[in-house]
Formats: sequence, C-alpha cells, structure tokens
Amino acid sequence: MPCMLSLIKNCQTWHDAYLKSLVTCLYSINYGLVANYSSVIRCCTQKGSSAYYYPLDTVELNTLVGEFMYSLLIPLAIIASVFWIFRPELVRWISLIIALPFFGLAYAFLLNDTSLLHVASNGGENLPLKYRFAATWSAREGPLLLWAAWMALLAHLYAKPMVGESNFIASIRLRFMGGFALTLLFLGAMMEPFQTTPTGFQGRGLNELLQTDLMVIHPPLIFLAYAYCIMLSCIGLTAFWETDHLKDRMIQITRPAMFVSTLGIGLGGLWAYTVLDWGGYWAWDPVETGSMLPWLVLVVMLHLRTRPGKTPVDHWVGLSFLAGMMALFATLVTRAGGVWASSVHTFVTDVSASSPPDAFSRMVLLKSDDQAGAEIMTYLLMFVVLASYFVCFKMNKRPHNAWFFLSPVVAGLGWAFGANYLESIPSFLFVLIALFPMIQSIMRSGKVSKKWLLPAAVCILSAWHGLVFLGLIAVFISISMVLEGSILKSWGMASIGVMLHLSAAWSGMIDVYVAGLGMTLFLSPWFFENEEMSQKPWQLSDVSWQKRVILWSPIMVVSLYLVLTFVILLSSIDNIQFAAHELYGAPFILAILIAFTAWAGISNPKRNQLLAGLPIITLILALVWGNKLGGNADQLLSTTITRGFIGMLMLVPALFAIPSIISLIVKNNGKKIPMAAHLVHLGLILLILGHIFSTTIVNRGDISHRITLEENEPYKHGDYIFTFTDVVFESEDLEVGSGFVGITINVSDSEGEFIGEVMPGLIRFDRLDSTGQIVLSSSARSEIDIMSRYYGDLVFILDGTQATALMGGESEEEIVVRVTVYDLTGIHFVWIGWVLMMIGSLVTFVKIPARHLSMGVRSPAHPL
Repeated sequence: MPCMLSLIKNCQTWHDAYLKSLVTCLYSINYGLVANYSSVIRCCTQKGSSAYYYPLDTVELNTLVGEFMYSLLIPLAIIASVFWIFRPELVRWISLIIALPFFGLAYAFLLNDTSLLHVASNGGENLPLKYRFAATWSAREGPLLLWAAWMALLAHLYAKPMVGESNFIASIRLRFMGGFALTLLFLGAMMEPFQTTPTGFQGRGLNELLQTDLMVIHPPLIFLAYAYCIMLSCIGLTAFWETDHLKDRMIQITRPAMFVSTLGIGLGGLWAYTVLDWGGYWAWDPVETGSMLPWLVLVVMLHLRTRPGKTPVDHWVGLSFLAGMMALFATLVTRAGGVWASSVHTFVTDVSASSPPDAFSRMVLLKSDDQAGAEIMTYLLMFVVLASYFVCFKMNKRPHNAWFFLSPVVAGLGWAFGANYLESIPSFLFVLIALFPMIQSIMRSGKVSKKWLLPAAVCILSAWHGLVFLGLIAVFISISMVLEGSILKSWGMASIGVMLHLSAAWSGMIDVYVAGLGMTLFLSPWFFENEEMSQKPWQLSDVSWQKRVILWSPIMVVSLYLVLTFVILLSSIDNIQFAAHELYGAPFILAILIAFTAWAGISNPKRNQLLAGLPIITLILALVWGNKLGGNADQLLSTTITRGFIGMLMLVPALFAIPSIISLIVKNNGKKIPMAAHLVHLGLILLILGHIFSTTIVNRGDISHRITLEENEPYKHGDYIFTFTDVVFESEDLEVGSGFVGITINVSDSEGEFIGEVMPGLIRFDRLDSTGQIVLSSSARSEIDIMSRYYGDLVFILDGTQATALMGGESEEEIVVRVTVYDLTGIHFVWIGWVLMMIGSLVTFVKIPARHLSMGVRSPAHPL
C-alpha cells in the first residue's frame, strides 16, 4: 500500500487518479521487472490522454517492487495456510499460494535483485543461473520456504483420501500438514526474507562450497525427504480418531520417502567426495549423520509389517512420530549454528559455540537470538510434543485439539511479538509445556501401580546426569514399557533403553557406573516380576524359530543401531566421533549381513545352523588377517582394536551375503516387492564393501598420504610414480571464482608406463567493493582431482596453503609442492550399491509389469 500511494502521488494529478491509473502503474512495474528493469513508469490520469513519464533508476524500481510485490507473498501464504486448515478439501487450489514465497525468493535470486538484503548477502550477478537458484536455500530463510513448498506439493498430490482413508480422516491429515506448513511460514516471516537492502551494504556472496552442481539438487531432495517424514507423523496423528488401514497408508508414503531419502543422502556423499577435501564420501560429519537418522526409521517401518505375529497399531504410530522427530532433529543439527561446531555443513551460524557440554543446553542458549532462537525452540517443542503424543496414544487418551496446533501458535507469537519473547520463558517451563499432554493423560488415567517405579527411577537418574535429551528419551521408553499389557512383553523397548545407556557410555557422555545403573533399571522387570512368559523354547534347527529370528533382525538391529547413531551424534558437538561410529556400529552391520545370508537359506534350516559359527570364524579371520587388508588397516581405531580388524569383521559376512542375495534375485518369481527388496539389500551390501575399503581402513589424517613433489622429479608412492610437471594459472572462462591455480601431475605405474594426468588445485573467490575494482577479501575452495581406475580411485588434493602461495606467484625458483593422495580401492562399490538401492526403492512404488521382474525360478517370499 505505501508503494501504491507513492506512485499515485508521483502523478501530477494524484488526487484525481482513477483505479485505472493504479492498475497501469502496477502493470508498468511488472513489465519493467520482466523487461530488465525499464526506467520508466507511466501514470495515466483523469485528464484525457495526458501521460507522464518519470525516470527511475534500478535501485528505486527494485525498492518499489520489494516493498509491494515481495512483501505480500508470505502474508498471502499464511492466509492460505489458515484457509487450508479450515477448508482442507480446497488444498489443491491453494497449495500454489503456499509455494509462492519460495518461488518469489528464487525469482529474486535468478534476477539478482539486490534490493533484497537476502539476495545482496548471498547472491551475485556473476553466478550462473543454476547457482543463483541454489543460493535460494543458502541461508536460514530459503530452506524454510522450500520446506513449506514441499509440504504444499505433498498435500496437493495426496489431497484425495489415501488407502482405506475416509474423507473425514483425510481432512484431519491435511489439517496437520497445513499446521506444519503454517509453522514454517511463521518462522520464515520472522526472518524477513524480503527485507530491503540498507544503503551501502556489501554482501559476502554465496558460500564457495555451495557453488557446485550437486548443491542445486541435494538440499531440495533432503527437505523433500523430511517433508515425507512429517507427513508420516501427520498420518500417525490421525490414529487418535481412526486406525483402520493405517499400516497401508504408512507404507504408501514410506516407499517414496525411502527413495527420495536414499537419493538425497547419496548425492550429499557424492558432493563431499567431489568437492570437499575429505578424500572420501563419508566422514560421519554431524549433518550427514543426522540425515541418516530418518532413513534408518524408514528402514524399520518398511520391515515392521513382516515382524512375527500381529503388529500392534501403536508400533506404527510410534514409528511415524519417530520419523518426524528424526527429521526435526536432523534439521536442528544443520540449523542450530554453533551447537555442532565440528560440522563443515554449518553454513548458518548466528552465535558461537558455548561452553555447556550437551547439545540441549547449547540449543537453549540460542533462545536469545532474534531469529534462530524461535526456530530452534519450535523444533525442540515439536520433537518433545510428538513423543508426548505417543504416550497419550498408548494410554488411549486423545489430547485436546488445541494441543495439536501448539507449534504454529508458538511460531505465530514469535512473528507477532518478536522472536525474543521466548527468552523470558525458562527452559524447564518450555519442556514442561511440551510434556503437558502426556502428564495430563497420566493424571486422567488414574492407573498408577508399582510399575511406575521404573519411570520414577529413570527420572531420578536423568536428573542426576543432567543430559536432557538422553533423560527425556529414557523416560519415554520407560513409560512405554509400563503401558504395555505385560511389562515383560516390552523386551524390545527394554533393549532400546539398555542400548541408550550403553551408547552413552561408549561415546563418553556419561560414566560407566551411571550407564550400568540405567541398564539395570531397564532390565529390572525381569528380576522382580513373577509373571511367566509362555514361549516356545529356542531350537536352532527349527525353521519357524529361524524365521522368527530373521524377521525380527532388521527391526531390532536397525532400531538399536539408530539409537547408537543418535547418541554418538549427540556427543559429537565438539569433535566428530569417527572411531565410535565405526567401532561400535560394526557388530550391528555384522548381524544384518548374517541375517541376509540366513534368509536366502531359510528353506534349508540345517545348513543355516552353520551360520551360528560365522561370527566366530569372522573373529578369527579378523585377528589373523585383518591388518593385511591394505590402506591403514594396521593402525589403531581404539586403544586395542585396529581398523583392519573392524573392516574384516564386516567384510567376511558381506562376502557370504552377496551370493545369497544374488541367488534370491535369480530365483525371483515375478513379484515386484521381493525383487525390489533384494536389489536394495544387494546394493546395501556392496555399499558396505566400498565403505570398508574407502573409509574404515583409511586414516585420512595419516601422514603417509602426504607427499612432496619437486618439479620434473619422479616420486614413487605405493604402486605409482608421480611427476609434477607444471603450475597452471587461469582467470578467464571460469564458471565460478576469480582465479584458479593448479599443478599438473603425470601418473605412471610402478614400471613407468604413463597412465594419465591430473590437475588438483584451488579456486580463489574475491569479494569486490561496489565499484568492482577493490578486493575487500578473498576466500578459496579446494579443487580436487580424481583418477578413476577399474578397481578404485586415486584422489589428489593440493595443500591449501601451498596453493595460496602459488597463486600469489611468490617464487620463480624451482617449485616444491605438497599433495595429499588417497588410493581408494573399492570406492566404486559405494556408487554401484547406491544406484542399486535407488533402483530397488523406486521399483517399490512405480508400476512395472511382473514379466520384467521374473527370472523363471521360484524363491522364498521376501518379507517386504
């Protein structure tokens, strides 16, 4: 409106202007924007055919557009979201409005509209269009609008009732999805993505690590996967009203979610491999580890319907809530700038890492931040509330409808009164509000027995060690055990509780004796309960018993591995716990690989009995030959265990599992889901093989990978001869950056036969002043070079400080350069396995005729 009045006032007869005059002015603005910022606005007035032309420079016109056009996008989307909640049957028509803020911001980046502060800070006129588009999600504002747009798209795609879903339940599901989209829009509005640029502002530009092709697609896919996870939680919430066909609806969403998540995580690994100077695809960085947590939940959900016996509805509901919780937690890891200070992905940092030793306390300190505080606390609130809802469902107590929209209310208050209003709320009160639905349900039940001593004891222990995340999860697990019909039947939850404390001890979060107390508490029902468990005795040769163990394996092993990964991630706030992930995760991978082999031999139970000895054989082989795997296999991963030992612990069962899975593929009888599952499993095994040789047994910080090369002097390193021949400078025709410096290295085999040439280097990024003449600052990005061979890759990384000196042209004498070289044998298995996993997960929800899947021989039906 201020823009409209300004335009009319600029007309000489503004007091006589008709509505036609205003429309003409606005049309001229839009036309000027599309036509490369025309410097003329035409205003028609009441007086005949007179027309007036007023020259405007680009900055003035952009300001007008920013104040009028852009500023309306988020309010319109918020209004549409509210309308979506109250009239979900019309979501297909209004979903586009929800996505308008994101598309408007992307449009501004594509045009490099520097009148917007966000564009001036993170964009750049010299960027290619694809990187301008990628800059949309380079800071805090864009990802929120992108996430809201994905929620709108999913609501559009699933606007009609899903499998076995009534119109009423479909409307409830859509309302919950609209509530989350509204939360994201409120948070985005607080950050003012369309704020105008102050006079004289000079932005830093797009982060150098994001100026790559993979960043154009990787982040959107990750947020789409998270949107699917939130949708699963919304489906789970509908169980408070109706549970019919809930499992079918869960599977309907989980399958595409699995594909998108696998694709997104794999592209992130490819980005790390080709852009970062890690020398590998995976380093257990907190953000990439966080993105794996929802993926693990999806794996459990896909196998849940195959578990022995009837799966209780609360299992599906709990996992659907857990999917949303892990998606929110993964987002927290990325966006809680400074909490996980060890991550290279922390592009968004508002406050520096603080002294508290646990993640929750550091997050709470962000409350004082004007923008990040409200976002982080909203995610924390939703994380705890979803867990609280699960307890309510277990107790068959539906919270009041108002509680289901707590998060948009909290975010909306921040938009209305300022994000810093949360600073006045004590942290314990914030957690108490999130727990209130659960507390109210417990008080309303009136059923308190001696079983509740377990949660009480867990609460006391949690207060003792003071780790909030760990304590909250332990309390929720103990309450879930109590709410089972028979506490002794909750052995799965008890196992998770034991694993929680064991992982905390392994990662150094709590002392061993505290972990021992926690594990004892979760095992205590089996010490004191007199109830007898009616269960058939275990018989290794019994095929029914073998099936039961095999079908439970993916659920329990992956669930325990999820707990382990989550806890180690909590402990990685200052240092990446690479050794802990590899060391403690190996036994779980071993168990899964043995389960793959056992399922292929289920028709021969006597032969499967021999698999009981496979772990012993594996241990012996790991002790004898583990250190001979190559790479840095002989180096210690812990005080007593070598990298090779851990690698061999996974390698032997993987080699057994590969022919087993291939035999299932060959014997497939044309059933689509079993074939898809076999492909996914084969891909996973191959990926594990590649991980062993490219990550587990490779110490990237070891000095043996660093070599010094003199110009034109051959240097023998391992099975290769490297010859540094020249220094290359480039400053023109670069897609990104201001200059490139690299070195050419000729690679020959041990006999001197030429193989190829590589050119590792560094790209310099200069930030110029407004005149484009003075360099205000410079930064750089390593440009690694990869030589692929049939058995693996050679990765070359030029020393960063050396490259800077070379770029400055400091010396004309004989040059000596330092290069890091990684010989990654078996790395191709990672990418082959990833592709197979994507193909398999895609087949699960894409219609493919059965004749293309059958190979003519029957095989055991796969649990999926």
